[in-house]
Amino acid sequence: MEIEQYHVLNEKNVQKYKEKTVHGTALLPFAKYHTSISEMLPFYPIHWHEEVEIIKVQSGRGCFYVDGKKYEASAGDILVLRPFVMHSINKAEGYDMEIDAIVFNLRLLKTGEADLCTLKYFAPLMNDKHSVPVVVRTTDSWYGPFDQSITSILMCDPDQEGAELDIKANLYWVFYHIYNNRLLNVSPATVEDKQQYTVRRALEYIRAEYMNEITVAKVAAHCGYSEYYTMKLFKQYTGESLVDYVNSYRLTVAGRLLRDTDDDIAAIAYDVGFNNVSYFNRQFKKQYEMTPREFRKQRV
Repeated sequence: MEIEQYHVLNEKNVQKYKEKTVHGTALLPFAKYHTSISEMLPFYPIHWHEEVEIIKVQSGRGCFYVDGKKYEASAGDILVLRPFVMHSINKAEGYDMEIDAIVFNLRLLKTGEADLCTLKYFAPLMNDKHSVPVVVRTTDSWYGPFDQSITSILMCDPDQEGAELDIKANLYWVFYHIYNNRLLNVSPATVEDKQQYTVRRALEYIRAEYMNEITVAKVAAHCGYSEYYTMKLFKQYTGESLVDYVNSYRLTVAGRLLRDTDDDIAAIAYDVGFNNVSYFNRQFKKQYEMTPREFRKQRV
């Protein structure tokens, strides 16, 4: 790939590199998740998906990287992420964090092919003409009613009769508050699209090759740009150098294998790309603040 070659971040490219997790069902493309960001999971790798995601920090404090910008959030703060936005979650030093996430496809709010409401308010979000506010703070004047809608969704039982109506009603209220308070942003600039595409290619390469040798030169060549430019963007969007991110990603996979399997620790180290078990143990303890053996003993 030539250095000056530029790939437009279009729907085809995004579909190729997006997260493959299915959230909810065809009838109700909606799901809720609870996550603890702590020594057991201090790092949630950067990812993206076609759904809107709303995250509420229930306790503690953490760092979120959203399309190359860092946001610190504390208990009560709510993040609203538009479709296909790149985001990751990191543990803040000295703090654990409990978060609840709502993930839903905007088609959930569509009532028909000729739905003018969808065309006016939601289509611009789906095609990147508009972007939602990233962080709603507890100090914002409109926080109370907005949080009430989010809390109602989190407390709703999806299996209860009429749950779909309850969820949709509160999601409409969420967007009402966003529009009513004129908090929509314009679409990102073309140069940002270019940067995002470069970082997406780097991340996809790491996901596919983390078990093998990864160098700055290889990632830069895969992206089609210089090592300096690629690494500068990577640091901006992930908050970490490439080497640190690769180690963190490998250790995250290792943590899941230690939790979910009975595989030998040395075998896990080699499977995730570490050729030296002693180095793996040191890096694991640095990230999780415990040895792999201690980590495994804590699994439920």
